[in-house]
Amino acid sequence: MGPNAVRRMAESLNPCTERALDLSDLNALDLGDLALNNRVKQAFGVIRSAVGEQVGRGTVPIVLGGDHSITIPCFEAVLRHHPNLHLVYFDAHPDLYDRFEGDPFSHACVVRRILEMDGVKGQQITQVGIRASTPAQQAVAQDSGTHTVPAWEVEPFTFEADVPVYVSFDIDVLDPAFAPGCGNPVPGGVSTRQALDALRRVRAPIVGMDVVEVNPLLDPQGITALAAARVVIESLGILVENTA
Repeated sequence: MGPNAVRRMAESLNPCTERALDLSDLNALDLGDLALNNRVKQAFGVIRSAVGEQVGRGTVPIVLGGDHSITIPCFEAVLRHHPNLHLVYFDAHPDLYDRFEGDPFSHACVVRRILEMDGVKGQQITQVGIRASTPAQQAVAQDSGTHTVPAWEVEPFTFEADVPVYVSFDIDVLDPAFAPGCGNPVPGGVSTRQALDALRRVRAPIVGMDVVEVNPLLDPQGITALAAARVVIESLGILVENTA
């Protein structure tokens, strides 16, 4: 239900970024929802194929969710076309568990699975907004060499490099005051303003993105979906600016 909630809120916004960049004529298309079942490996295969097809056509996919586990097949699909792919991961959680509640493909294991992909090193992963780690996950981060930007250090954060980047934006990177409608809210997060500013400070070629964990059942006023829609619109503007 997350993607449609984001779509509905996007309809209430004008097609301009907050800096008045008009996106009305942008060559972009909403391809709708994928037909997925509840078998993880099959669902991942459908996602991987669909995202890979778009990247192969030279487009930049922005995938809406839903559970953060979808980043695993999305990133893998983009990685096949961009071997030196870096991940910038906005989230309250590091998602470095090997298994969570017995599930190796849980939303809490996303970055751990990405670290296991061929050619991916910890130095290719930057996690932003983290504030719900554990000693075990911190040890994995340190051993693997991932870069962590905690929530209290987001404002000076900048990622600047001439490498392809996949951005994963978990809406729970925002403080629950700005995004209550998610499965795992964590107090002490960043504001929508801080998050949008940090997103603009990703100064690198963005070749894929997802915006995930919007749960409309927990978002009666729609402010979480509205924040996600704003993230998508601003991201489209960043893509336009990067190719200008």
